[in-house]
Amino acid sequence: MRKGIEIKYWEDLKSPPLRRYGPLTFPTELLDQLLDLMGEKHPIHASDGFAQSNDRKKRIIPGGFIHSITSGWIVQHGAPVAILGLRSMHWDFVRPLYPDIPFYFTTETASAEEINESVGLVNTIRRVCDEDGRAYAIGRMSVVMKRRPPNAPRDLDHPASVDRVNNKNIV
Repeated sequence: MRKGIEIKYWEDLKSPPLRRYGPLTFPTELLDQLLDLMGEKHPIHASDGFAQSNDRKKRIIPGGFIHSITSGWIVQHGAPVAILGLRSMHWDFVRPLYPDIPFYFTTETASAEEINESVGLVNTIRRVCDEDGRAYAIGRMSVVMKRRPPNAPRDLDHPASVDRVNNKNIV
């Protein structure tokens, strides 16, 4: 873990404000690299011609990458979070997300509940959208998190998030 960055616990995320990130882009070069690495073979992701013949502007980013985009793969969030396990996850893909097109995403806590003195549950909603707020995808996740130990420092500062692909700070 990076020096000076404290872990966020259940108490920190049970009722935080809506967080918004962007604009971000998913570059074509990264899509090509990941499709090769993952072995993705569906032509809607790899072929502009196939995608256009099926009413798409061009090839689309696989839905499976969208969770990773919003979970710290593209955006390095302000601090690590004490997640112990993913309980459930569901994504609704509303419209295609294209490479090289700017997008935003938000994360909000929908609800939170204590499980016991050492863990809690946080239910979040993530929205991937364009500049005007039109949704590409909406994700709902439920995670089990560690509760703050009595001796853990409270880190109330939220350092700027960083777009790792474009190497810049974002809001």
